[in-house]
Amino acid sequence: MDNKELINKALEASKQAWAPYSGFRVGAAVRLEDGTVVCGNNQENRAYPLGSCAERVAVNYARATYPTVPIVSIAVVSPDSETPVTPCGGCREVLMEAVRAQHGRDIRVIMADRTGNFRETMATELLPFAFRFK
Repeated sequence: MDNKELINKALEASKQAWAPYSGFRVGAAVRLEDGTVVCGNNQENRAYPLGSCAERVAVNYARATYPTVPIVSIAVVSPDSETPVTPCGGCREVLMEAVRAQHGRDIRVIMADRTGNFRETMATELLPFAFRFK
């Protein structure tokens, strides 16, 4: 599966987002090393901090369901954005935690806009000064 296919899966997932407050729907698609793709979308809550970003939904579902299969990449997209969507700070920390759980194997992050234009980087580049514990 190439980047465009992963972006399309994330875009499809965004259609099921629950975003009645911001109106900003986001979808994420995680590709695992064995080829499995897990999707998630943002789930807002009137009590703002209780909502979940699409990236966290997808990464946490992947890690809970397939704990021994490394995450290779994640695509993040919004049908409501004209520019590539970037993970928030909390999601960057979640991605770094997944990198740690994978013994340092980095995760490719594909950030797309609604037309499929994208930028690509690695999780460690998104958060260069992440918390480091032994």
